Amino acid sequence: MNMKRRRHVYALVIVFMLVNSIVSLPANAALYDPISRKFNPPTLPPAITLFEQTPLYSTPDDSLNPTAELSPQDVVTVDAEQAWYAKQRGEKVWIKIKTTWTGELWIHLDSDKIGVVKPVDTNIALLWSAALYTQPSLSTMTDVVLAPQTVHANAIFESPVTYLAYSYRIETSWLGDMWIVSNPHILSDMEILNQDMDLQTETLYMEDYDTANRLQRPSDAKLIQPQNVFALEKTENGIYHVRSQDGDMFWINPYYAQPLGVEKINESPNLKKETTLHLFPTMPFPTFGILTPQTVTAFEKWTDLQGKRWNHIHTWAGDMWVQIDE
Repeated sequence: MNMKRRRHVYALVIVFMLVNSIVSLPANAALYDPISRKFNPPTLPPAITLFEQTPLYSTPDDSLNPTAELSPQDVVTVDAEQAWYAKQRGEKVWIKIKTTWTGELWIHLDSDKIGVVKPVDTNIALLWSAALYTQPSLSTMTDVVLAPQTVHANAIFESPVTYLAYSYRIETSWLGDMWIVSNPHILSDMEILNQDMDLQTETLYMEDYDTANRLQRPSDAKLIQPQNVFALEKTENGIYHVRSQDGDMFWINPYYAQPLGVEKINESPNLKKETTLHLFPTMPFPTFGILTPQTVTAFEKWTDLQGKRWNHIHTWAGDMWVQIDE
């Protein structure tokens, strides 16, 4: 068989294999094709909050004179124009609502005002400076900007518009109720403490509430000595916002600290398997590498509540904790 004919045979074999694989696909194979998946549009909220006088129309045509006007209130929705969820910021959406005196009528609403206000009672920590709004809509931003602080929120705006998530109505002492809109740099459900707190062992100093999650190397970890601090507030995950006696403000987590009840030793345990290096034995992270089986020098030991034994050792990464084999 010459080379040219051989290439033709190989090509025919490959084509046959491809055809055979396609024919042998299960009948429902299209269900697994991400391109063929059906798009599920967001659901129109069953009720929406009107923030201003809103004209009512008998048909979705604002060139006509409105039938009446509604004052700010919550209304029940019935329907909306096709693909209402695809509207861009600044565009309006026709929504059919139910009225108690004239039946079903239409309103022409800004797309970023589709949602409902629901009461909440929570304290919110503003991690970054936050602009204030008169309504939960980006078009209502004022010139007022709040510095990072903790505020009380009495309502939340629930909306199918994704970028309006994290929109809360907060209380201010000079402007009354205002809104923070589309602000992801917040912590909700803060517990106000305003009490002394005793840090009994070396504790991780966190400039931000999530510093521990972003430590890249042992040298990034800053430990502070035992001291008394003033705890201002606490997150729902148990992270404290504190002020030191010299006025420094930072965050701490009591579990990101050296444990109580540590015993001084001078031992050389043998690690029989690969062992993770922990900054603290009280938390599964942060960790900084793995030691291969070897003999190490331990200068402290501690046993946790589950009875697991830990040794504090000197390593190339600094002083780390390792769990000792049983």
